[in-house]
Amino acid sequence: MIGLPRRRTVADVMTERVHIAGPDTPFKMLVRMIEENRVSAIPIVDQRGLPIGIVSESDLLLKERRSELQHGQDMVHPRLRRQQRAKSEGTIASELMTTPALTVPAEATLAEAARMMQERNVRRLIVIDRRGCIAGIVSRSDILQVFLRTDEDLRTEITNVLIPAVLPDRRDGLRVDVRWNVVTLSGQVNRRSDAQMLVRLAGDVDGVVSVVDHLTYEWNDLEAPAPPSVVLDRSFRSY
Repeated sequence: MIGLPRRRTVADVMTERVHIAGPDTPFKMLVRMIEENRVSAIPIVDQRGLPIGIVSESDLLLKERRSELQHGQDMVHPRLRRQQRAKSEGTIASELMTTPALTVPAEATLAEAARMMQERNVRRLIVIDRRGCIAGIVSRSDILQVFLRTDEDLRTEITNVLIPAVLPDRRDGLRVDVRWNVVTLSGQVNRRSDAQMLVRLAGDVDGVVSVVDHLTYEWNDLEAPAPPSVVLDRSFRSY
């Protein structure tokens, strides 16, 4: 199948201008970089420009809990407490950063980036190019921007791109309505499988919140026909 709507990638929504620091950057300089540039984290790179970690506001705030972390006891999460205590005592980026650096390729889809953020429970990912160098940074809010697409933009893409690609011979009579990024499909298609495919692919269009299926079909090609009945001749003949 060709001509389907293009899936937006991380490169489409990422912030390209990234403020970076080296592993020997002092604590105070990291705070200054975050405050002056109005960012929430600073990627840390090695001498080749490859990301090796990231220092976030959360990492830096552990300094304020230094006394609590040094003298308090937490037997439930001792490993986490050790990590936090070490960061609270850190003075340079290599001692403060979270490692390894969580990266995502620039060509990854928004769905892939969102899944990685959810699975790793992080707010941002470092975007890398094919050489492994930093190309940008993508946050949760960057990915959510795709849902700000207008209803008319979505309707046009589904009507003029998706439907002709899925049903090139049966596009007349199909109606696409979009309200608050919820798509309603109505009309008749040839087969039930066509209707299911159209609904599924419409739901995959970037920015679509949900799809309401009001499609009808002429025949159900997904329901296996009943096997033909076989009549057995059980009569006996005597000779």
